[in-house]
Order: sequence, then C-alpha cells, then structure tokens
Amino acid sequence: MKKSHYFTNLLRSYLDEIDDLVTDSEGKSVLQRRLKDKRQEMDAILAMIDYSPEMVAVVFYDAFGFPSADVMHKLVQNEPEHAGFLAWAELEKSLTVSPWAEPLIAVTLNVQGGDAFLVTTAALEFLRHKDTFAAPAPAEEADDEEEDEETDDLGDAGSDWLSEQGFDTREE
Repeated sequence: MKKSHYFTNLLRSYLDEIDDLVTDSEGKSVLQRRLKDKRQEMDAILAMIDYSPEMVAVVFYDAFGFPSADVMHKLVQNEPEHAGFLAWAELEKSLTVSPWAEPLIAVTLNVQGGDAFLVTTAALEFLRHKDTFAAPAPAEEADDEEEDEETDDLGDAGSDWLSEQGFDTREE
C-alpha cells in the first residue's frame, strides 16, 4: 500500500511498540493487561504525543473500524501538514469507534495536538490491519532451503580460509 514517509516511518515504530506489549519476560501473553494499564494512565502519557506518538497510540489498539477504506487510503498517502490530512471531525465520520474508546478520544481532543494525533492513530490502526508490511510475509520452503545451502557453502568457504591461515576449524 502506498503511504507517505511519515506513515512509513511511524508504522514501524508503532508495530514495534505493540510487539513490546504482547508478552512478558516469561513469554506469557499480557497485551490486554498492558493496554488496560496504558488506558488508565492516559492523562499522564498524553504529554508524549508530540515526541513519541506511537507509545500513546497503542491505547487505541482495535478502537476503530474502517468501513470507508478509500478515505483511509488517501489519508495515509499524506504528510500531516498536507491539505489531504483530515481533521478528526471529518475523519471520524468515516470510522466506527468502539464505545470504550470514546472517553479516551474526548480526553485526547482536550490537549494541544490531540486532533492530529487521533487522525494519525486511526491511520496507524488502519495500516496495522490493511497494510501487507504490517503482517509478516509467508516464507517459501524452497527459498529457505536455498538460503540454507548458500549459508552452508559460505560457512564451508570461511572455515577453509581460516584453516589455511592457521586457525583451528570449528567442530559442529
């Protein structure tokens, strides 16, 4: 999907932030608990929307539905300062919003930059759901086998060169 540099860069950070929230150090799924905690801290973390919007945007994880994909496709092709970057009041007409998110939206609209932040957040959520970059590509087994063979060949060549230089070869 074609998107502006702004959304290309921010999407990577947003997906990384979500990934950080998914599991704890023991590998247990804790996403919903961490999202709940962040939502309860909304007043405190809103100050970060200017310098780290991806860390706040996760509060709206799964908050939006996108019945009008055309509007979203146009939006994600724009930079925030471009005329095609909608105001929240305009964009909201093209979305469905989960009831739990409405109080968070109201709080967000009360801070400077909140309007543009909500538009950005909705776009990030759209991209998370609709952009092929956001989902890992399925691996082809044949490609994996070819890569393994190439890696083995390089490893053998490297071991041979090291041996020629007088180093001990690695035992496998």
